[in-house]
Amino acid sequence: MATVVICNKRYPVPRQVSAYGDENLTYTFSGNTLPTEPLIPILIKILKEANKFLKEVSFNYMLINRYKDGHDKIGSHKDNEKDMDPDSSIVTFSFGAERTMIFKRPNFNTVKILLKNGSVLVMNPPTNEFWYHEIPREKK
Repeated sequence: MATVVICNKRYPVPRQVSAYGDENLTYTFSGNTLPTEPLIPILIKILKEANKFLKEVSFNYMLINRYKDGHDKIGSHKDNEKDMDPDSSIVTFSFGAERTMIFKRPNFNTVKILLKNGSVLVMNPPTNEFWYHEIPREKK
């Protein structure tokens, strides 16, 4: 199970994380390195859909975060890991229960976007450079 370090203490990552893509790729976040699993047919279809949002390059990798219920979350962050191209878009597909993605930036109003089942959210550069984003706990 992946862990994150907060104030020098390790905690389990509050969601399930897996990576799929081209062979020999890895993704490192918060000291965790995930090797990729081979893409299965349904994920190839999703990756092709994601590539429709790009102009000059195409994705060869996907990170899947599974939020099993309203207790699972991802904290406020920017996707600035060394394995990522900072000029790349981030395409988010949402399946299942609705969750809220929150965007924050100093001196700007907070933006909340409801991710409904089947919705697609595209973060084009420089969104990820300036805005933090999160999917908070939503206990119902």
